[in-house]
Amino acid sequence: FAALKSDGSVVTWGSVRPDGEDHGGDSSAVAAQLTSGVTAVFATDSAFAALKEDGSVLTWGDEDDGGDSSEVAEQLSSGVSSIVSNQGAFAALKSDGSVVTWGPFYLGGDSEEVALQLMADVRVIVPSNVGFAALKTDGSVVSWGGGADSSAVAAQLASGVSSIVATQAAFAALKEDGSVVTWGSMNSGGDSSA
Repeated sequence: FAALKSDGSVVTWGSVRPDGEDHGGDSSAVAAQLTSGVTAVFATDSAFAALKEDGSVLTWGDEDDGGDSSEVAEQLSSGVSSIVSNQGAFAALKSDGSVVTWGPFYLGGDSEEVALQLMADVRVIVPSNVGFAALKTDGSVVSWGGGADSSAVAAQLASGVSSIVATQAAFAALKEDGSVVTWGSMNSGGDSSA
């Protein structure tokens, strides 16, 4: 667990697996930075990310579940406005409309393939359990991670989307004209052909 206190500090506790892997209960590596200034805490299955007042982000817990953000540390040092998470990856939306991701690539922690589309103008990020979808200010959608391949409906997602919702491994986009576009795992609702 991670408890956010009214003074902006964070207290963590919890189990360590038999193999020594931490579930996020041990925040000793970043404890000095968690004594004040934290505004929100987000979690994957075994890791945490804390958003601070200055727009920086701290992470701890299982490295395989997003606990290690060292590769994007510079991008997370300021300007982060919100964070979303799924089973094992995080996506941070920055105040300039760009997106920073970390965690396992197959869960959306690596957004390199769509990096150019995530450099600006992102309005909101929606997580499924295994991927992410970003709604941009122009009404277009960018998605990445497991069950997030939207190439089959790319033309329909190029504009006019007003909101997105997700299931375990699929997404549905509501368009301004009242129509709906779906993609992702067939077993999770990605196929609405019927």
